[in-house]
Amino acid sequence: MSGRRYAESLPSACFIVISCRTKTTQNEQTAATHHKKSHKLPLAPTSSKGYIAKRTFKVIILGDAGVGKTCLSFRFCCGRFPEHTEATIGVDFRERNCVIEKELLKVQLWDTAGQERYRHSIVGHYYRNVNAVVFVYDVTCPSSFASLRSWINECEKNGLSADSDIPRILIGNKCDLKSTNAQRVDTDAAQMFADRNNMALFETSAKADSEADHVESIFLTLLHKLQQSKPMHVQSEGERHAKEQERLVLKASEANALNEEGWCC
Repeated sequence: MSGRRYAESLPSACFIVISCRTKTTQNEQTAATHHKKSHKLPLAPTSSKGYIAKRTFKVIILGDAGVGKTCLSFRFCCGRFPEHTEATIGVDFRERNCVIEKELLKVQLWDTAGQERYRHSIVGHYYRNVNAVVFVYDVTCPSSFASLRSWINECEKNGLSADSDIPRILIGNKCDLKSTNAQRVDTDAAQMFADRNNMALFETSAKADSEADHVESIFLTLLHKLQQSKPMHVQSEGERHAKEQERLVLKASEANALNEEGWCC
């Protein structure tokens, strides 16, 4: 069953930053979807004053163009839906500090262009030293769901398989449009796909303010799992700055390529 439905049967004591060390998919979903029963509690400390971030986690977001990858990262890192959205060129990332169990963690959400034309040019930089993977599809666009297999294959080619101990989750975005759209991805089918690929499934909306806590909970649940694990590689502060410069150079090169080639109709 989906995380949202499973949460309804749980006691109200469940909370996002509990010391839950289970690795089961159901409990990951439960922690992130139970916000409706505990939304008055803070999801994480609001101030990082007095803390020093010793660990930085790189989380990549994969999915077709237009599924809302940028909007999800913007909602979590900036606390709101972006007023203006444009197609991502190359790669970009946003970051946020979060205090979990008295430890300040820095999470980088790396967002990539979903267009096929960019995949091969960014692959070497994008998949390097990844700590977690978030796959995103549009619940009102079945073709974006069908494309998930190719994104998973791309990950596996770069060493990010289900057996690599790197957490992977699946997000169905734009659920605010699901009831009014004739074409939609069935939740049960999505859950079966997630189960086959050893991922937790979440359905949410980056746009709807009513889902803001849910988006927050999804990423904090993932970060909590990373905080409890011992990842193979965690960035130092120097590496973090180097990555930011790498991202700027890569994005600039992709923008130049786009200007030279022009848009295709």
